[in-house]
Formats: sequence, structure tokens, C-alpha cells
Amino acid sequence: MQRGSDVDLIQLLIVFAATASAVLGSFVVVPELLERKGYNPRSGFVRCFVWASFLLIVFVPAAISGFLFSVRNVADWAYLAVGLLVAILYDYYRLNPEKVPWVRSRNLKVR
Repeated sequence: MQRGSDVDLIQLLIVFAATASAVLGSFVVVPELLERKGYNPRSGFVRCFVWASFLLIVFVPAAISGFLFSVRNVADWAYLAVGLLVAILYDYYRLNPEKVPWVRSRNLKVR
């Protein structure tokens, strides 16, 4: 019984390391490298590149292993789509607070 829990712990550590590397690699390393090349890290080009690299890191291994094709529940895909939409919008509006619709409309009324 002890051996099975060791395997579970190792699998958990591997999944955690893969997730951390996907997030850190995409959202920290990629913008830093592009900023050093002269791009604005808040620009749409850099943000698209960041998200494209993240999605490639996550979905290519899932597709190669066959995991993506094994998910048959439509609700799971809907959860994924909503989660990705929230994450992308959060990233965009966090870097561009002046473009938040409800803040922008409130500032227009004040003027």
C-alpha cells in the first residue's frame, strides 16, 4: 500500500512541475524575452504570443497523449472555454486598466 502512495505523490509532483513550468514559461519568461527584444509587454502582439505559447504547452502534449480526444462531455469543454475566456480577459484588463468598460463609462460621465 505504501508503494502506491509514493507513485501518486510522484505523479502529483510531475503534474505540479509541468503546470508551474507552463505558467511561468509562458507568462514570465516569454514576455521578458520579448521585452528585451524591444517589444512592449502590454502590446497585443506580446499577449497573443504569450497565450499561444501557453496553449501550445498545454494542448500539444494532451493531444499527443490522446487525452483531448478522450473527453466526451460537452460540459467539460464548456468549463474549459469559460475558464480560458475569463483568464484571457483578466490578463488583458489587468494590463490595460483604462480599457475596462465599466470604469471607462464611469470616467466619461464624470467629465
